[in-house]
Amino acid sequence: MNYKNFKNKFHVEGNIASVTALKKDGSELVFQIDTDDVTRIQSMGSWFAEWHKDFNAYTIQNISTLNGSKPLKQSLQTVILNTHPKTPVKHINGNMLDNRKSNLEIVERNQKNQYEKVDENTIAIILTDKYGKPHAKALISPEDLNYVITEEFSWVEYKKNGVIMVIANTPKGRIHLDTLIMKPNECETIHHINLNPLDCRRSNLEIKVIEEI
Repeated sequence: MNYKNFKNKFHVEGNIASVTALKKDGSELVFQIDTDDVTRIQSMGSWFAEWHKDFNAYTIQNISTLNGSKPLKQSLQTVILNTHPKTPVKHINGNMLDNRKSNLEIVERNQKNQYEKVDENTIAIILTDKYGKPHAKALISPEDLNYVITEEFSWVEYKKNGVIMVIANTPKGRIHLDTLIMKPNECETIHHINLNPLDCRRSNLEIKVIEEI
């Protein structure tokens, strides 16, 4: 049996429905939804479980046709919240199989970063992925805290051509954390002394003049 065509089994008890789906290996997995979502979820055909590397867990997926378009894979959580299939949705209690509406929250892409004090000379900015999950930390000096952590900036780890950097996308364009702190001119570049691009403490940053070729 193709796990993507399995006829899901629904068991309703009070306000919660437990639904059985299949994994690729044919084994069963049970997820939860609100009872008032059962009719809509059933009408969309088969739901199956697939491993999601970003969450490091199984998520519930469906392949359906919207408005006569080509088949589209979508996650159960985005269907439950009636949002775009690519909208990042967070499972509040961390359980990817608990898809009750009370456990789902759309992740705002421009949230103000959380931070923590490491020691007297170091503040760690919590960098999250597109699903709002913490996945890295950038270091800054305490004197830069009120300047860096504001409603204007949402700092993320960004990788381009294998190079890691800490950036914030703003209406005025992309801003690099080390550039915001050191303010080099157009003839200068910033060097991370310990070669860690996430370490933007002033003691680890030095400005170098760009040599002309």
